[in-house]
Amino acid sequence: MLVGTVTAIGENAISKKDPMIILFGEQATEEIRTVAIIQSFEEDKETVKLQTGDTISFDEKVYTIETVGSLANENLNTIGHVTLSFSEVPKDDRIESGIYLAPHELPEVSVGTKISYNN
Repeated sequence: MLVGTVTAIGENAISKKDPMIILFGEQATEEIRTVAIIQSFEEDKETVKLQTGDTISFDEKVYTIETVGSLANENLNTIGHVTLSFSEVPKDDRIESGIYLAPHELPEVSVGTKISYNN
């Protein structure tokens, strides 16, 4: 299991109209920080390989992975980046660095929220 802690939330990071969250690690640029939620990990964090059926939790709220984009695991493990989508999985135009989750509702996120990647 990999656990990230939310350290910052960009002013444009959460939109009720667009049910997705863009996560980045601490090294994100200032431009990215305005639209992303920043998460930090322990220095000796473990590598995860998430797949369909695994879960991601925001504190106590658990989401089930419906599909994982081809770049999601690599980006999450190297730069702490993944796009979490809380909507139906599209037939085409899936986000390569995306993970699609159910239920299809945005979680409550604040500074200090723990994000657990359970595989």
